[in-house]
Amino acid sequence: MILEGFIIPSKYILGRAIKILLLVTLAFCPAIQIAHHSFYTLPLCNYTTKISIFECFHTAVALIIMSLRVLLVLFGFNWDYFKKFISTIELLSIENDNSAVETIKRKRRLNFTILVIPFIGNITLCAVFMLSFHRNFGIYGATLIVVNEFFIMSGFLFLLNAICNICIYLQAAFNQINSQIAALNNASNQLFHSFHEIRNLRKRYSYAVRSTKHAEKLLRYFITLFYIEYFSYGIIHIVKSFGPKTKVEPLWLLVIMSQTIQLLILTYNLVSVNNLSRQGLEDLYELSFKLNSIHLYHENDIFIARMALSDVGFTFANLFTINNSFITSMLTLIIWSQ
Repeated sequence: MILEGFIIPSKYILGRAIKILLLVTLAFCPAIQIAHHSFYTLPLCNYTTKISIFECFHTAVALIIMSLRVLLVLFGFNWDYFKKFISTIELLSIENDNSAVETIKRKRRLNFTILVIPFIGNITLCAVFMLSFHRNFGIYGATLIVVNEFFIMSGFLFLLNAICNICIYLQAAFNQINSQIAALNNASNQLFHSFHEIRNLRKRYSYAVRSTKHAEKLLRYFITLFYIEYFSYGIIHIVKSFGPKTKVEPLWLLVIMSQTIQLLILTYNLVSVNNLSRQGLEDLYELSFKLNSIHLYHENDIFIARMALSDVGFTFANLFTINNSFITSMLTLIIWSQ
Protein backbone atom coordinates (compact mmCIF):
# COMPACT_ATOMS: atom_id res chain seq x y z
CA MET A 1 0.00 0.00 0.00
CA ILE A 2 2.75 2.46 0.96
CA LEU A 3 4.76 1.79 -2.20
CA GLU A 4 1.81 2.23 -4.57
CA GLY A 5 1.11 5.39 -6.57
CA PHE A 6 4.74 6.26 -7.36
CA ILE A 7 4.27 5.98 -11.17
CA ILE A 8 6.77 3.13 -11.47
CA PRO A 9 5.74 -0.38 -10.24
CA SER A 10 5.95 -0.81 -6.47
CA LYS A 11 8.34 -3.78 -6.70
CA TYR A 12 11.04 -1.45 -8.11
CA ILE A 13 10.66 1.34 -5.54
CA LEU A 14 13.24 0.08 -3.07
CA GLY A 15 15.67 -1.09 -5.75
CA ARG A 16 17.94 0.80 -8.13
CA ALA A 17 15.11 1.85 -10.44
CA ILE A 18 14.53 5.20 -8.71
CA LYS A 19 18.24 6.03 -8.68
CA ILE A 20 18.59 5.18 -12.39
CA LEU A 21 15.44 7.15 -13.25
CA LEU A 22 16.63 10.26 -11.40
CA LEU A 23 20.19 9.98 -12.74
CA VAL A 24 18.91 9.87 -16.32
CA THR A 25 16.15 12.49 -16.03
CA LEU A 26 17.55 14.96 -13.49
CA ALA A 27 21.32 14.52 -13.84
CA PHE A 28 22.27 13.31 -17.34
CA CYS A 29 19.61 15.28 -19.26
CA PRO A 30 20.25 18.56 -17.38
CA ALA A 31 23.97 18.03 -18.02
CA ILE A 32 23.15 17.99 -21.74
CA GLN A 33 21.25 21.25 -21.32
CA ILE A 34 24.15 22.77 -19.41
CA ALA A 35 26.51 21.84 -22.24
CA HIS A 36 24.08 23.24 -24.81
CA HIS A 37 23.73 26.58 -23.04
CA SER A 38 27.45 26.78 -22.35
CA PHE A 39 28.51 26.23 -25.97
CA TYR A 40 25.60 27.68 -27.97
CA THR A 41 23.81 30.27 -25.83
CA LEU A 42 26.29 31.98 -23.53
CA PRO A 43 28.84 32.71 -26.31
CA LEU A 44 26.09 34.59 -28.20
CA CYS A 45 25.30 36.86 -25.24
CA ASN A 46 25.76 40.56 -25.80
CA TYR A 47 25.32 43.43 -23.40
CA THR A 48 24.31 46.21 -25.76
CA THR A 49 20.68 46.54 -24.64
CA LYS A 50 18.70 45.90 -21.47
CA ILE A 51 16.75 43.15 -23.20
CA SER A 52 19.86 41.27 -24.28
CA ILE A 53 21.39 41.67 -20.81
CA PHE A 54 18.21 40.25 -19.27
CA GLU A 55 18.29 37.30 -21.69
CA CYS A 56 21.85 36.56 -20.62
CA PHE A 57 20.75 36.79 -16.99
CA HIS A 58 17.94 34.32 -17.72
CA THR A 59 20.44 31.89 -19.24
CA ALA A 60 22.76 32.24 -16.25
CA VAL A 61 19.90 31.52 -13.82
CA ALA A 62 18.90 28.47 -15.89
CA LEU A 63 22.48 27.17 -15.76
CA ILE A 64 22.62 27.61 -11.99
CA ILE A 65 19.27 25.86 -11.46
CA MET A 66 20.22 22.93 -13.71
CA SER A 67 23.58 22.59 -11.98
CA LEU A 68 21.83 22.50 -8.60
CA ARG A 69 19.50 19.77 -9.92
CA VAL A 70 22.48 17.66 -10.94
CA LEU A 71 24.12 18.15 -7.55
CA LEU A 72 20.82 17.36 -5.83
CA VAL A 73 20.49 13.99 -7.57
CA LEU A 74 24.13 13.10 -7.02
CA PHE A 75 24.44 14.17 -3.38
CA GLY A 76 21.08 15.40 -2.04
CA PHE A 77 19.13 12.16 -1.61
CA ASN A 78 19.82 9.63 1.11
CA TRP A 79 17.51 6.73 0.29
CA ASP A 80 18.12 5.14 3.68
CA TYR A 81 15.66 7.72 5.03
CA PHE A 82 13.02 6.44 2.61
CA LYS A 83 13.48 2.91 3.97
CA LYS A 84 13.29 4.25 7.52
CA PHE A 85 10.11 6.16 6.62
CA ILE A 86 8.48 2.98 5.32
CA SER A 87 9.56 0.78 8.23
CA THR A 88 8.35 3.34 10.79
CA ILE A 89 4.98 4.20 9.27
CA GLU A 90 4.21 0.51 8.75
CA LEU A 91 3.99 0.26 12.55
CA LEU A 92 0.74 2.25 12.37
CA SER A 93 -0.94 -0.43 10.18
CA ILE A 94 -2.95 2.14 8.23
CA GLU A 95 -3.63 -0.41 5.49
CA ASN A 96 -5.99 -2.20 7.89
CA ASP A 97 -8.29 0.84 7.98
CA ASN A 98 -10.52 0.53 4.90
CA SER A 99 -11.77 4.11 5.14
CA ALA A 100 -8.21 5.48 5.32
CA VAL A 101 -7.13 3.32 2.38
CA GLU A 102 -9.98 4.60 0.21
CA THR A 103 -9.15 8.20 1.14
CA ILE A 104 -5.48 7.66 0.30
CA LYS A 105 -6.31 6.16 -3.11
CA ARG A 106 -8.75 8.95 -3.94
CA LYS A 107 -6.30 11.69 -2.97
CA ARG A 108 -3.50 10.00 -4.90
CA ARG A 109 -5.58 9.93 -8.09
CA LEU A 110 -6.63 13.56 -7.65
CA ASN A 111 -3.08 14.78 -6.98
CA PHE A 112 -1.64 12.88 -9.92
CA THR A 113 -4.33 14.25 -12.25
CA ILE A 114 -3.61 17.80 -11.13
CA LEU A 115 0.16 17.32 -11.54
CA VAL A 116 -0.20 15.80 -15.02
CA ILE A 117 -2.02 18.90 -16.33
CA PRO A 118 0.96 21.30 -15.94
CA PHE A 119 3.29 18.51 -17.09
CA ILE A 120 1.42 18.21 -20.42
CA GLY A 121 1.18 22.00 -20.64
CA ASN A 122 4.93 22.46 -20.09
CA ILE A 123 5.81 19.86 -22.72
CA THR A 124 3.46 21.49 -25.22
CA LEU A 125 4.82 24.97 -24.54
CA CYS A 126 8.39 23.71 -24.80
CA ALA A 127 7.64 22.06 -28.17
CA VAL A 128 5.95 25.19 -29.52
CA PHE A 129 8.75 27.45 -28.33
CA MET A 130 11.63 25.29 -29.54
CA LEU A 131 10.18 24.44 -32.93
CA SER A 132 9.18 28.05 -33.57
CA PHE A 133 12.21 29.97 -32.35
CA HIS A 134 15.16 27.63 -32.69
CA ARG A 135 15.10 26.82 -36.38
CA ASN A 136 18.80 27.55 -36.57
CA PHE A 137 19.33 24.17 -34.88
CA GLY A 138 17.30 22.40 -37.54
CA ILE A 139 14.21 20.29 -37.02
CA TYR A 140 16.19 17.35 -35.66
CA GLY A 141 18.18 19.48 -33.23
CA ALA A 142 15.02 21.18 -31.93
CA THR A 143 13.31 17.78 -31.59
CA LEU A 144 16.23 16.42 -29.55
CA ILE A 145 16.02 19.46 -27.25
CA VAL A 146 12.28 18.86 -26.74
CA VAL A 147 12.84 15.16 -26.03
CA ASN A 148 15.57 16.04 -23.53
CA GLU A 149 13.21 18.49 -21.84
CA PHE A 150 10.52 15.79 -21.76
CA PHE A 151 12.80 13.48 -19.77
CA ILE A 152 13.73 16.28 -17.35
CA MET A 153 10.08 17.14 -16.73
CA SER A 154 9.24 13.45 -16.31
CA GLY A 155 11.79 13.15 -13.51
CA PHE A 156 10.44 16.35 -11.97
CA LEU A 157 6.89 14.96 -12.17
CA PHE A 158 8.02 11.73 -10.50
CA LEU A 159 9.52 13.59 -7.54
CA LEU A 160 6.54 15.93 -7.12
CA ASN A 161 4.16 12.98 -7.24
CA ALA A 162 6.33 11.05 -4.75
CA ILE A 163 6.30 13.96 -2.28
CA CYS A 164 2.52 14.30 -2.57
CA ASN A 165 2.07 10.54 -2.03
CA ILE A 166 4.23 10.59 1.08
CA CYS A 167 2.32 13.62 2.39
CA ILE A 168 -1.02 11.91 1.74
CA TYR A 169 0.08 8.85 3.73
CA LEU A 170 1.29 11.03 6.59
CA GLN A 171 -1.99 12.94 6.53
CA ALA A 172 -3.85 9.64 6.82
CA ALA A 173 -1.65 8.66 9.78
CA PHE A 174 -2.33 11.87 11.71
CA ASN A 175 -6.02 11.78 10.74
CA GLN A 176 -6.31 8.28 12.18
CA ILE A 177 -4.66 9.35 15.44
CA ASN A 178 -6.85 12.46 15.68
CA SER A 179 -9.97 10.35 15.16
CA GLN A 180 -8.92 7.96 17.91
CA ILE A 181 -8.31 10.89 20.28
CA ALA A 182 -11.75 12.31 19.44
CA ALA A 183 -13.37 8.89 19.98
CA LEU A 184 -11.64 8.56 23.35
CA ASN A 185 -12.80 12.04 24.33
CA ASN A 186 -16.40 11.27 23.37
CA ALA A 187 -16.51 7.90 25.14
CA SER A 188 -18.07 7.34 28.53
CA ASN A 189 -16.15 8.29 31.66
CA GLN A 190 -15.48 4.66 32.48
CA LEU A 191 -12.95 4.45 29.68
CA PHE A 192 -10.69 7.04 31.26
CA HIS A 193 -9.46 4.73 33.96
CA SER A 194 -7.25 3.12 31.32
CA PHE A 195 -3.67 4.33 31.43
CA HIS A 196 -2.67 2.28 28.38
CA GLU A 197 -5.09 3.90 25.91
CA ILE A 198 -3.46 7.31 26.19
CA ARG A 199 -0.01 5.72 26.26
CA ASN A 200 -0.82 3.81 23.05
CA LEU A 201 -1.98 7.01 21.32
CA ARG A 202 1.24 8.73 22.37
CA LYS A 203 3.24 5.87 20.90
CA ARG A 204 1.32 6.01 17.59
CA TYR A 205 1.79 9.76 17.42
CA SER A 206 5.51 9.29 18.00
CA TYR A 207 5.66 6.84 15.08
CA ALA A 208 3.88 9.36 12.83
CA VAL A 209 6.23 12.17 13.88
CA ARG A 210 9.31 10.01 13.37
CA SER A 211 8.04 8.98 9.91
CA THR A 212 7.59 12.65 9.05
CA LYS A 213 11.13 13.45 10.13
CA HIS A 214 12.54 10.64 7.96
CA ALA A 215 10.55 11.88 4.95
CA GLU A 216 11.65 15.46 5.61
CA LYS A 217 15.32 14.51 5.69
CA LEU A 218 14.91 12.63 2.41
CA LEU A 219 13.13 15.44 0.54
CA ARG A 220 14.49 18.56 2.28
CA TYR A 221 16.85 19.73 -0.46
CA PHE A 222 14.47 19.04 -3.34
CA ILE A 223 11.70 21.03 -1.64
CA THR A 224 14.12 23.89 -1.01
CA LEU A 225 15.31 23.86 -4.61
CA PHE A 226 11.71 23.74 -5.86
CA TYR A 227 10.80 27.00 -4.08
CA ILE A 228 14.05 28.70 -5.10
CA GLU A 229 13.45 27.67 -8.71
CA TYR A 230 9.83 28.82 -8.67
CA PHE A 231 10.56 32.30 -7.38
CA SER A 232 13.65 32.73 -9.57
CA TYR A 233 11.88 31.73 -12.77
CA GLY A 234 8.66 33.41 -11.63
CA ILE A 235 10.29 36.84 -11.50
CA ILE A 236 11.94 36.26 -14.87
CA HIS A 237 8.69 35.12 -16.51
CA ILE A 238 6.76 38.05 -15.09
CA VAL A 239 9.32 40.46 -16.54
CA LYS A 240 9.13 38.71 -19.91
CA SER A 241 5.34 38.67 -19.89
CA PHE A 242 5.10 42.42 -19.40
CA GLY A 243 8.17 43.31 -21.42
CA PRO A 244 8.34 44.46 -25.05
CA LYS A 245 5.34 43.13 -26.98
CA THR A 246 6.28 40.12 -29.05
CA LYS A 247 4.34 37.03 -29.98
CA VAL A 248 6.28 34.82 -27.58
CA GLU A 249 5.23 36.70 -24.45
CA PRO A 250 1.85 34.94 -23.87
CA LEU A 251 3.80 31.70 -23.50
CA TRP A 252 5.46 33.01 -20.35
CA LEU A 253 2.09 33.66 -18.73
CA LEU A 254 1.12 30.05 -19.42
CA VAL A 255 4.44 28.88 -17.98
CA ILE A 256 3.77 30.89 -14.80
CA MET A 257 0.29 29.37 -14.48
CA SER A 258 1.67 25.87 -15.00
CA GLN A 259 4.40 26.28 -12.37
CA THR A 260 1.94 27.91 -9.96
CA ILE A 261 -0.33 24.85 -10.13
CA GLN A 262 2.63 22.69 -9.12
CA LEU A 263 3.49 25.12 -6.32
CA LEU A 264 -0.05 25.15 -4.94
CA ILE A 265 -0.55 21.37 -4.91
CA LEU A 266 2.85 20.79 -3.29
CA THR A 267 2.44 23.52 -0.68
CA TYR A 268 -1.10 22.37 0.17
CA ASN A 269 0.10 18.83 0.90
CA LEU A 270 3.13 19.98 2.90
CA VAL A 271 1.12 22.39 5.04
CA SER A 272 -1.66 19.83 5.59
CA VAL A 273 0.81 17.50 7.29
CA ASN A 274 1.78 20.24 9.75
CA ASN A 275 -1.85 21.24 10.42
CA LEU A 276 -3.06 17.68 11.00
CA SER A 277 -0.19 16.98 13.39
CA ARG A 278 -1.74 19.51 15.84
CA GLN A 279 -5.43 19.03 15.09
CA GLY A 280 -6.08 16.79 18.10
CA LEU A 281 -4.99 19.38 20.66
CA GLU A 282 -8.50 20.55 21.57
CA ASP A 283 -9.75 17.00 22.12
CA LEU A 284 -6.74 16.25 24.31
CA TYR A 285 -7.44 19.37 26.36
CA GLU A 286 -11.10 18.41 26.82
CA LEU A 287 -10.00 14.90 27.71
CA SER A 288 -8.09 16.26 30.71
CA PHE A 289 -11.40 17.26 32.34
CA LYS A 290 -12.43 13.61 32.56
CA LEU A 291 -9.23 12.14 33.95
CA ASN A 292 -9.25 11.06 37.58
CA SER A 293 -5.67 10.14 38.48
CA ILE A 294 -2.31 11.86 38.58
CA HIS A 295 -0.83 9.25 36.23
CA LEU A 296 -3.45 9.91 33.56
CA TYR A 297 -2.99 13.66 33.96
CA HIS A 298 0.74 13.22 33.50
CA GLU A 299 0.34 11.10 30.35
CA ASN A 300 -2.14 13.57 28.87
CA ASP A 301 0.04 16.59 29.70
CA ILE A 302 3.04 15.00 27.98
CA PHE A 303 0.89 14.31 24.92
CA ILE A 304 -0.43 17.89 24.84
CA ALA A 305 3.08 19.34 25.22
CA ARG A 306 4.38 17.28 22.30
CA MET A 307 1.46 17.97 19.99
CA ALA A 308 1.59 21.70 20.78
CA LEU A 309 5.01 21.95 19.14
CA SER A 310 4.83 23.29 15.58
CA ASP A 311 7.98 21.55 14.36
CA VAL A 312 6.25 18.52 12.78
CA GLY A 313 6.37 18.70 9.00
CA PHE A 314 8.67 19.58 6.14
CA THR A 315 11.16 22.42 6.17
CA PHE A 316 12.76 24.92 3.84
CA ALA A 317 16.51 24.19 3.97
CA ASN A 318 16.02 23.04 7.57
CA LEU A 319 15.56 26.69 8.53
CA PHE A 320 11.82 26.88 9.20
CA THR A 321 8.80 24.58 8.97
CA ILE A 322 6.46 24.90 6.00
CA ASN A 323 3.20 25.81 7.74
CA ASN A 324 0.48 28.48 7.60
CA SER A 325 2.98 31.21 8.44
CA PHE A 326 5.11 30.04 5.54
CA ILE A 327 2.14 30.45 3.18
CA THR A 328 1.58 34.01 4.42
CA SER A 329 5.23 34.88 3.84
CA MET A 330 5.19 33.23 0.42
CA LEU A 331 2.08 35.13 -0.71
CA THR A 332 3.62 38.38 0.52
CA LEU A 333 6.73 37.66 -1.53
CA ILE A 334 4.67 36.84 -4.64
CA ILE A 335 2.66 40.07 -4.33
CA TRP A 336 5.83 42.08 -3.72
CA SER A 337 7.56 40.53 -6.76
CA GLN A 338 4.67 41.48 -8.98
